[in-house]
Amino acid sequence: MKTNIHRISLIVWIITILTLIVSTLVKTPFYDKWWFVTLLFIFAASLVFSIIKETTWKNPAVFGTHIAIVLILLGGFLTYTTSQNFSMHFVENEPVKGDLPFFVKLHKFDIVYYPGTMSHADYVSYVTLTDDDGNILKEDMISMNNILKYKGFRFFNEDFDEDLKGCTLTVQHDPWGIAVTYLGYLLLAISMLVIFIKNIVGKQVPQYAKTIAILLIMMIAPVANANELKTLPKDVAAEIGNLYIYYGGRISPMQTFAKDFTVKLYGSTTYQGFTPEQVLAGWMFYPTYWKGTERQVSKRDEVKHLVESFQTGALTKIYPCQQPDGTVKWLSPNDNLPEKLSDDEWIFIRKSMGYLNELVVKQDFATLSETLAKIKAYQRKNGIAADGTTSLPSDFRFKTEKIYNVWAKYNYVAYLSLFFGIVFFVIFCVFTAIGKQMSKFIANASLSINWIIFVFLTFLIILRWIVAGYIPLTKSAETQHFMAWVSLLIAGVMASRKKTDGVNVVATGLIVCGLMMLVAVMSSKNPKITPLVPVLSSPLLGMHVAVIMIAYALLAFMLINGLAAVIIRIFNKDSMPAVTRMADISHAMHYPAVMCLTLGIMIGAVWANISWGTYWAWDPKETWSLITLMVYAIALHKNMTPGLQKPLNFHIFNILAFLTVLMTYFGVNLLGGMHAYGS
Repeated sequence: MKTNIHRISLIVWIITILTLIVSTLVKTPFYDKWWFVTLLFIFAASLVFSIIKETTWKNPAVFGTHIAIVLILLGGFLTYTTSQNFSMHFVENEPVKGDLPFFVKLHKFDIVYYPGTMSHADYVSYVTLTDDDGNILKEDMISMNNILKYKGFRFFNEDFDEDLKGCTLTVQHDPWGIAVTYLGYLLLAISMLVIFIKNIVGKQVPQYAKTIAILLIMMIAPVANANELKTLPKDVAAEIGNLYIYYGGRISPMQTFAKDFTVKLYGSTTYQGFTPEQVLAGWMFYPTYWKGTERQVSKRDEVKHLVESFQTGALTKIYPCQQPDGTVKWLSPNDNLPEKLSDDEWIFIRKSMGYLNELVVKQDFATLSETLAKIKAYQRKNGIAADGTTSLPSDFRFKTEKIYNVWAKYNYVAYLSLFFGIVFFVIFCVFTAIGKQMSKFIANASLSINWIIFVFLTFLIILRWIVAGYIPLTKSAETQHFMAWVSLLIAGVMASRKKTDGVNVVATGLIVCGLMMLVAVMSSKNPKITPLVPVLSSPLLGMHVAVIMIAYALLAFMLINGLAAVIIRIFNKDSMPAVTRMADISHAMHYPAVMCLTLGIMIGAVWANISWGTYWAWDPKETWSLITLMVYAIALHKNMTPGLQKPLNFHIFNILAFLTVLMTYFGVNLLGGMHAYGS
């Protein structure tokens, strides 16, 4: 009887997964169709039936996880059937009631900018709620990640008028769905953590599984010179890089702009031994010598536009000027200057770049340095707004960014990790296939290399964190850096413990790190550090991405471990003991990976609900994250999938299942949606 129950549950599970896969590929999604809702109802019913027949209530934590999933599905159904969600347009000082039991009046809509920039930091609507008699019920402001709540109604900023005299708010009323869903989230999180902790303290769990638990707790240039090209001496060019510039929506060292400029033109941060600042100075003062040296043929139009924009001065916004409203705007020498600017300032801004050219022609580098110092002093003096706020980064942050620009050698991390990872992977497979034990020297060498690369990558991530002013987990390259970092940390901690195949673990960690870093390098050789868009300015973002990346790193470990096991088994038919040991390692990672993936999805859902009023929108990345979770959760149900519990079968499952991770992280970008990563 139980076998039939398990078969039915597995069939329903697989049908649900396949339906979700198809739903992301068709042009007309069917999430609101009656038959799709019925399918989810059948899925929930199979869970309830399994709970009753298998008496899971005898294990409170397992019982809690299944009940939690039922509650989450019930919450979604209540939201689908009982919630209201509509948009309302407001104009300043004109009360609107519509379908609301009270009036809403917009007093003012405002865009908040990052100091000294035109980058949006937040959108703020100041509103008042009144009853039919005009009595004030509530006064509040609505901004990103700060919604207005009143008697079950929730208000979110959706859009704004070009004249800033009006805005559109999303209004949501979901009296039951959110509460039930959140209850399910809470119960699921508690139940999974209880199972995790229970397994950790259990004596039957291998040492490396406890290591993973400890880990998860810990984490909640060429020298050749080209004489034919003219530029400034290295030390003088460095002074240009020490200026401030408005670039990428923020104020940064001109060195940062020089580095990106060089990468765009030559695909590298240096060119023929010249530093980025020297390359920039060459194009600035000796353009005829540098014209035609660009190497990015595949981006010819983009490069041409970049060079032309730079030569016209449009990109060199290095002069802060106070505007009539008291704010500071950074301008280039050729921009329209404020009318109230003094004659001395006007001449300084208009003529200083020309004067620099004269000094370069005269080779008067001493006076050139003095003039650059005067420009820097002007920037410091005028970079402060009328209200006292400064658009300039702190000296510490400024110096840190310059250090980061010099040491951000992510390509080295990628190449070294892949090289050593493949070397140790081959060594491990060969020694295991022939049945010989590896020497301690190889194990120690692999572990030392792992920690060296880990420390260097940690150094880069910390520098980027300081420069950006937020946890660097928002862009695709940043999440790939973090996943690489997590992989090295997992490998280092596990290989340092006893009873593990240390070389195999290190090789796996290095390969995962190398692949992630290589993808990051390929997608963006020098990802820009830009201000966060308002919706990303939430502490839940860092938690959501970090937990998801830990899950992906663990699943990537299981993939590489599975590939190694299959290769060893092919070349040595007597290698089942080794294959079994490797399966034990993957099993130890399996539940923590599923737990982190689940927690990450739930944190993301809460963040989405706070930011734009819906905890689940069937976005392609959301859907594929659910698909990934459901696929990997199949193997956790031993009674439902006894065949997958065999070591070799489990390795093959991990290899195939990782395709869903690749689709979730990379493939869905082709499908669009709000979660498509930028570089």
